[in-house]
Amino acid sequence: MRISYRSCRKRGCFTVYEQTGLLDFCCEDLRREWGILIGFGIKGHPRTSSRHVNIFGLHQFSTGSIIPVITDIRYCPWCGEEIEVVRVK
Repeated sequence: MRISYRSCRKRGCFTVYEQTGLLDFCCEDLRREWGILIGFGIKGHPRTSSRHVNIFGLHQFSTGSIIPVITDIRYCPWCGEEIEVVRVK
């Protein structure tokens, strides 16, 4: 899989990342789960502080609180192909 992104400086001293262009999927399973179980950055945010492809999840505590979690990955969980994240200037 190949995904391109660009970065921009926001006010202050942090950088945000945004996916650009079309995606080149490695398999149909990844295409089907893109934006639902797996995606660039943080689910539901077009610009994020994460420039990785992540698996999205929820973690429930015994108190009933639920927090979103992300786990960065480097290889497709279905076919094993490397995920290439390329910066576009």
